Amino acid sequence: MYDFKTMSAGDPLLETSPIMRSIDFLAAQFEENPKGIPLTKTKALRRALVADAISSIQWPDWTESEIYNGFMPIKIADEYHFQPFCELRQIMWEMGLFRHYKGHLRLARAGRDLFENRFKSFDAITRNMVFENDHFEYHRLNRGIAGTWDIWLNVIDMEAQSGVSGKELTEVLYGPDPTGNTFDPRTSALYDGVLKPLVWAGLLQENRDLGRKLTERVYTTTPLWHRYLKLDVKKPRLHVVH
Repeated sequence: MYDFKTMSAGDPLLETSPIMRSIDFLAAQFEENPKGIPLTKTKALRRALVADAISSIQWPDWTESEIYNGFMPIKIADEYHFQPFCELRQIMWEMGLFRHYKGHLRLARAGRDLFENRFKSFDAITRNMVFENDHFEYHRLNRGIAGTWDIWLNVIDMEAQSGVSGKELTEVLYGPDPTGNTFDPRTSALYDGVLKPLVWAGLLQENRDLGRKLTERVYTTTPLWHRYLKLDVKKPRLHVVH
């Protein structure tokens, strides 16, 4: 079983979510630009605004340092360089929150209604991204991982309390990799369809200190996870003391 708890619009835990910080950033831009946010001819966000978004949102693993000084250093970032923010804006567009008008991005009526309350916007966009978005759903349905959100959320709730690697979580859910290969396609599918949207929502923390491979990354439930999600009550685990 899983459900969602209501939070106040001013709950400080909302600030820990990259999604919420992105919503706040866009809300501020719409307030500063009552005629709409200016777009490029290809309907992307302009570079100056992208630079402000990168520095303001501070998306984990997508900060100024990673984007400008990463594997392929760049001096100026276009919107596609800030991948999660770019994909999140597309998700909001598909939800009908935005509309284009004379080279500008404007809030549609649904967007205006949603942006009036911070928690309401976080809740609706998070649920859509995690559970309904076609991109993430594709990986869950078409890449060979069995399960439901009831199973995934409750297993993660138990395993990620003190941190669990991608490899460990995959094996808890699906057993050891019978091929014994270093690359486990099940971990990749689990990441793309389940873990990534939870990380983007701020419900899981992703730690890459032990390695950047998907099997090596460690996931831990955040305070927002426990504040926002209502899951099955778990029996305490026994700790053996030697």
